[in-house]
Amino acid sequence: MRNILQNFVPVVGLLSIYGSVESSSSPGIKPIWNATWTDNLKRDLFMNYDKFARPEEYYNTTNVEIGLTILHIDVQEVKSTMTIHGWIKFKWNDPKLRWNESDYGGLTTIHVADHEIWQPDVVLYNSAAGNTIDHYGNTHSILSSNGDVLWVPPYQFTVFCAFDLTSWPLDQHTCPVTIGSWTYDGNKINLDIWNGEGITLEMYMLNHEWDIVDTHLKRNEKIYVCCPEPYVDISYNITIARKSPMHKAIVVTPVTVIVLLTLATFWLPPAAGEKILLNGVVAVVIWLYMFYLYTLMPAMTFNTPSVVFFLNSCLYLVGFSTVIAVVVISLSRNKYALAMPWAIKSALDGRFGKLLGLHFLQVQPNTQQRSEELREPPFEDNNTPDDRHMIHPVSKSSSQQDWVVLATAIDRLSFIVYCFLYVILATIYCV
Repeated sequence: MRNILQNFVPVVGLLSIYGSVESSSSPGIKPIWNATWTDNLKRDLFMNYDKFARPEEYYNTTNVEIGLTILHIDVQEVKSTMTIHGWIKFKWNDPKLRWNESDYGGLTTIHVADHEIWQPDVVLYNSAAGNTIDHYGNTHSILSSNGDVLWVPPYQFTVFCAFDLTSWPLDQHTCPVTIGSWTYDGNKINLDIWNGEGITLEMYMLNHEWDIVDTHLKRNEKIYVCCPEPYVDISYNITIARKSPMHKAIVVTPVTVIVLLTLATFWLPPAAGEKILLNGVVAVVIWLYMFYLYTLMPAMTFNTPSVVFFLNSCLYLVGFSTVIAVVVISLSRNKYALAMPWAIKSALDGRFGKLLGLHFLQVQPNTQQRSEELREPPFEDNNTPDDRHMIHPVSKSSSQQDWVVLATAIDRLSFIVYCFLYVILATIYCV
């Protein structure tokens, strides 16, 4: 008897629960909680709704409008990537989610979660984030009575970007952002541009290093060899430019100083040993500066910045300038027993010397040379008129002065050649 009662009690309980459920669902009986028009609408809409099935018939097309709003960009040159933060707008029509407003208290729109309804599988084609497919945040959508769905989630796109640093720090780069349906062709999901507009930059927060200078978008239809159906995608081309004021200060000024110091070595006195010292200092400065630039930018195999080539050329020119300085110092300090060849001396005393400004040059002999002149006997013993027109031997001090003038001529001619070379290098690499 006790076992019969134990089996009977659960049965009675189940019957009472079933009866209460039926009585609560019967008309005229108020449920235990107050349902709103939204509750009733969502219950009716999603009772048999399949969020994984495209809302249109298989022979119809679902039109999806897409708009892009950029809030911020983050550029990583080492990884050749650009990350874009912003909002993306989707709009499509779902015929299975329509209702009559008068049946639900005049309700025109409701908010639904992203996991409750069907959403187009629009993803980033050229993603640099590996196998990450979910680019959007989990935000609600706005559903209208006519079936229109508006979904504006935040997004984070990381795309590959081919950086060309040839014009660094005045470089510009165009990074494409291509989005499209991952599984549906254009006959199933047709992507279109939001109201014919491009990228919205009204809420863009400025980057400390990069500016967006241009945006261009294009709708593409591609037909692949495997499939006759067209596949639709939208390409957003974003052109960014580096903010150059700070980089001009750390590039243009040091390079200008390096050029001026290299040219200044040619205006030191021919016998000054500081020429070699100054060239050595300039060479070390160039090497350190090139190493500093290496820390600022990634090592690019095919796109080496022009400023690096310019500094590399400057380093070669400083090396040749050091060789010229050694020759000039040797000419001005050594004592030569032979006089300067007549052809060279006549050129230095003629128009060529005047072009180099050598006629303004006055070489003062040193004390040792003057003492040797006083110890040498005079060459003119007779002051007859006939002897005045004779060519007399040249003193050692006069010969040494000629070699100093030649050294000065080499310096000034090198200065002109170097100015010409620097203009050519600046035109090739910096303009």
